[in-house]
Amino acid sequence: MLRLPQTRFWAGRLGLRPRSFPIGRPTGMASRSASFVSLLLVLAAIPCRLFAQAGVDGVAAIVNDKVITFSEVKKQVEPNEAVLRETYQGPELVDRVKDARLNALRALIERELIIQDFKKKGYQIPDTFIETRVRDMIRSQFDGDRIAFIRTLQASGMTEERYKQNLLDQIVVQAMRMKNVSDSIVISPYQVEQYYHDHLAVFVEPPSVKLRLIFLQKSALRERRVGPDGQEEEYDQPLETAKDLETKLRFGANFGDLARSYSEGPRKQEGGDLGWVTRDTLRPEIADAAFAMFPGQTSDVIPTPDGYYLLHLEDKRRERVKPISSVRSQIETALLQEKRQKRQQEWLDSLRVKAFIKMF
Repeated sequence: MLRLPQTRFWAGRLGLRPRSFPIGRPTGMASRSASFVSLLLVLAAIPCRLFAQAGVDGVAAIVNDKVITFSEVKKQVEPNEAVLRETYQGPELVDRVKDARLNALRALIERELIIQDFKKKGYQIPDTFIETRVRDMIRSQFDGDRIAFIRTLQASGMTEERYKQNLLDQIVVQAMRMKNVSDSIVISPYQVEQYYHDHLAVFVEPPSVKLRLIFLQKSALRERRVGPDGQEEEYDQPLETAKDLETKLRFGANFGDLARSYSEGPRKQEGGDLGWVTRDTLRPEIADAAFAMFPGQTSDVIPTPDGYYLLHLEDKRRERVKPISSVRSQIETALLQEKRQKRQQEWLDSLRVKAFIKMF
């Protein structure tokens, strides 16, 4: 039988204490069966139309002796459903809303299974812990104004007691997930290496260049001047500046210094240093020029519809597979997630097997 390490886990993290049951109280399968029979008798005696009159809106599911109502499902799914109604319409909207409501119901069933397992094992969270959380929230979000907190609850149709119960349920679910899913998961070096070799395609890095860039924006209005032939001509001052910078670079000026002084593009203060970039992160005319250059080379002025670019290629890399050392933490995170999902599914399945669940 799985026992909860009270001192190390619960007492340390939540201050939990075992709950004492009154003598003679029925427990286990007998208690659950008796409660469920009583529930069925009550439900059978109430016409379905009375659920709507009472504001319950009907029974969506029964989990042992607990009823989950349609109104609870509706409240759970409302935010997601609002987004769906803005995104889809017609039959597709109907299907997506149906799936969203079914997923919400399943989530509520899982939540109820976890809460019931918490109670069955005799765990308890002290009232003082919930009160402390509420006080902290009021202090941080309402500047300590409890009246403002209560008015906000009332505006949303919720009582303070209901809010505390929801908070308690959230803490219970989080704590039980932590205990049954997150504890003692270890990823070995062998598992990391095996995952790396099985997913090499994921770690392929496309060709990239280490690039510096100077950008000068085109003038909104062109100026006019007298050309060398004595004729008046139109010219763009930023283009003239770009050509001057190109000449200075040909005579050995430092690209980073010029970028800090003249560039209107990204990472000006870093000397126009873009770091390692792939082709798909650059606009096509810049990518074509950059990937055709050699390390150490500086480009001519590159005109574009919005301005003028100068590039300096510092280094270049071909397509390569990232070394395992650079993706080890990424792989460990992925494996942890996989193991947690598997362990959570096994845990929830074990709760379902022992429970009576009826969806309507």
